[in-house]
Amino acid sequence: MKPRTVTRTINTILVLIGFMAGHISANAEVVLTKEEQAYLTQKQVIELCVDPDWLPYEGIDEKGKFTGIMSDFYDLWSDKINKPIQLVNTTNWEQSLQFIQDGKCDILASAQDVPSRREWLNVSKPFIFYPLAVATQPDRQFVVKFEQIQHRDFVMVEGYAGVELLRNRYPDINITTVNTSREGLKMVETGTAYGFIDTVPTINYQMLRWGISHLKISNVLELQYAMSVGVSTREPQLLKIFNKAIDDTSEVERQRVLNNWLSIDFQQHNTVLFWQLLVGVSLVLLVLVYRYRQVHHHNRNLRNLNNQLEQISRYDHLTGLANRYALHERFNEEIETSSQTKQIFSLILLDVDFFKTINDDYGHDVGDEVIKQFASLLMSMVRENDMVGRWGGEEFLILCSQTTKNGAFQLADQLRRQVQSYNFPVNQQITASFGLSEYRHGETIGDTIKRADDALYKAKRNGRNQIVMADSD
Repeated sequence: MKPRTVTRTINTILVLIGFMAGHISANAEVVLTKEEQAYLTQKQVIELCVDPDWLPYEGIDEKGKFTGIMSDFYDLWSDKINKPIQLVNTTNWEQSLQFIQDGKCDILASAQDVPSRREWLNVSKPFIFYPLAVATQPDRQFVVKFEQIQHRDFVMVEGYAGVELLRNRYPDINITTVNTSREGLKMVETGTAYGFIDTVPTINYQMLRWGISHLKISNVLELQYAMSVGVSTREPQLLKIFNKAIDDTSEVERQRVLNNWLSIDFQQHNTVLFWQLLVGVSLVLLVLVYRYRQVHHHNRNLRNLNNQLEQISRYDHLTGLANRYALHERFNEEIETSSQTKQIFSLILLDVDFFKTINDDYGHDVGDEVIKQFASLLMSMVRENDMVGRWGGEEFLILCSQTTKNGAFQLADQLRRQVQSYNFPVNQQITASFGLSEYRHGETIGDTIKRADDALYKAKRNGRNQIVMADSD
């Protein structure tokens, strides 16, 4: 090799080494003060209490292991502060709260800042935000403002901060507490309570877990759960340390936590590239190239996983239709377009008549098949620029872009007749009821949906298998 070529090669290697070393150093530990380091050195292990049954956020599995979204966060933070975090097993959330008061654990996996806990619990900076929602029976109307239903009977899990938050905001609210989410959802299913209140992901997960998927979310509250690390007031240094760990957590790392919990399986193929360039630096170069390839491969997989996660977060798992989150995004886009062009759009809210009898007579598997075929029928009859979504249970919503309520009525009438004549996999005729509303400039999408929902329930009261326009006599 010529001297000039060798020089160029060495320079290239040095550039690569510097580039890859920068990537590798990105996973460095959190920078702590001498006092914080001394504290961690003195402390052999950080003891953690969790809610044993609050998945997908946190739980204890059948093997007694910490699981859920929070478990992945704590694995990450344990590496960042270079200190093991050990689970202290408890039987329920109430016991976990008692344990941290008694000094039997140092931290709670997630906690809210509420007045009743401040004597014995500090909370870190929040790292996840999720709104509270109300799960009800499928025949309940969609409610824009929680104040409209605050007089109803609700159920929540005992010891959850949301109980205190809601009672402080709505002093007259009637909340019954239970030990588990399953108990709460069962009370709603049997009609013992009007609604079960928890975060949207928890409700969705628990309904699927326990086969109670026919309930629906009828209201999303303005109140949010701000997920924070709960730290015993006995451990002030630990609060500072976890705040630093949270600050050091990148958005990529947060996304990776979600990907891991969603169990999107991928294989990471560890390929070592042997560069035969200079014998004197080959060993160092091989290590760096290997690490860089891992990071590069992992990032590529993360991009793929992000795409999959996008699908999961925006589309209904059973039908493949848009879910509420995707529909709300499209609503906002349509409102913005309408404000600029003055064009009108309309909504069609519809549901399958007497669907509960299908589940009761034929079983939930057949009911699911009816829902899937119903969704396919809707998709086959709308325009490309319209959007069909599953609103909840057997209820669907169609956004008719650049369409007046009269145009939406024509589509709804075609759908009603097609549903009535369709050969579903049950030995009975299936029909659907429809409520229509036309967007009014300046109103919220919640108002538009509420008017369509009122029209739908008028159609049901009038005998079902019919169409009612909002605000019609």
